[in-house]
Amino acid sequence: MLYQRTIWPDIENHLQKKEVIIITGPRRVGKTTTLEHLLGKVNTSNKLFLDLENIVDRKIFEKDDYNDVITELTTRGLDFSHKVYLALDEVQFIKNISSVVKYLYDHYDIKFILTGSSSYYLKNHFTESLAGRKVLFELLPLSFVEYLTFKNVAVTRPSFHLFETPVKMNKGLYGIVNDHYQEFIRYGGFPSVVLASSSDDKKRLLGEIYSSYINYDVQNLSDFKQITDLRNLVSLLATRVGNRINTSELSSITGLARPTVDTYIEFLEQTYLIRTLLIESGSVDVKVRKSRKLYFIDTGIASINADLSSGQKFENTVAAQLSHICEHVSYFENKDGEIDFIVRSEQKIAAIEAKETPTITDATTLARRAGRLGISTSYVVGRLTTEKFNAYAWGGEL
Repeated sequence: MLYQRTIWPDIENHLQKKEVIIITGPRRVGKTTTLEHLLGKVNTSNKLFLDLENIVDRKIFEKDDYNDVITELTTRGLDFSHKVYLALDEVQFIKNISSVVKYLYDHYDIKFILTGSSSYYLKNHFTESLAGRKVLFELLPLSFVEYLTFKNVAVTRPSFHLFETPVKMNKGLYGIVNDHYQEFIRYGGFPSVVLASSSDDKKRLLGEIYSSYINYDVQNLSDFKQITDLRNLVSLLATRVGNRINTSELSSITGLARPTVDTYIEFLEQTYLIRTLLIESGSVDVKVRKSRKLYFIDTGIASINADLSSGQKFENTVAAQLSHICEHVSYFENKDGEIDFIVRSEQKIAAIEAKETPTITDATTLARRAGRLGISTSYVVGRLTTEKFNAYAWGGEL
């Protein structure tokens, strides 16, 4: 069964435009399925899907003369006297792919749809060579809305407005889908994990996804000699979900030089294992100087690397949910305390705190801290119901 991803309509709107479509995201989130879906939306037989993890497909693009690529593709049934739709999966396996794509884009009528697992390679390398010729999309593990779709749970969800207050805990929705939300917190949003029927299968699949990341992305996208060092660092980072990254501490524990730790962390973020948040500040210097706050791209992957507390799992899940809703997410901390998330969209801004069991004190403290930053919209996101306080957003509403 084909399950709809919420990002698909936006990508489909670009199918008839000239720009190269680039879809980035971690392994096993459905990039290949998305490519197949998009090609299915194109009303022509002059189209081709190639998997660049496959050595045979990869060799097509490893030519010194890029016109030879056209010759090879012609043998695959494409007719370049008409518009061609070419979908290439996992393009990071071809080192010069941006150069090939640019040449073919400029000399032939080809609509490229590309995917890859490295945000650095695709966002930065392609930015240099395909300036003005591309549009980027990120495909992430499922949002909770998508999770419910994959679970075939039909429920009316009132629209949640991220930048509007006051909020009130939705007890009706909680009663219907709370069990699903708790599972979402435990195992995350990788599609195959969501569709697995048992806890044992979910854990096994999470292990396979992480192993695939180590065996393919790390091995193919880096020149790291000691993969064990990287794995040990990942385990240490998992225990620090929701905390600021202390590079000196990590260096001391692992025995790795600080620049090496920084390099590993940058790689882990660029290849979609972790996500870091900058501190909220109008000063670029402060943003660079202050430590970033750490989350994993998927709570299930974090959980198989460390024994996370229930609070860490919930906060990481909220961070993942916010990444689907809002592009700009940061955090704030000073002597008065911390605000978990500052979210922005155009001229709107809100302060959000994640608390498993929210209290009125949590909401009051957050409003005071937000007010000192000039932020008038603030609310707590909670995991559980409380008897005496309901002026918060339930996590399953996001």
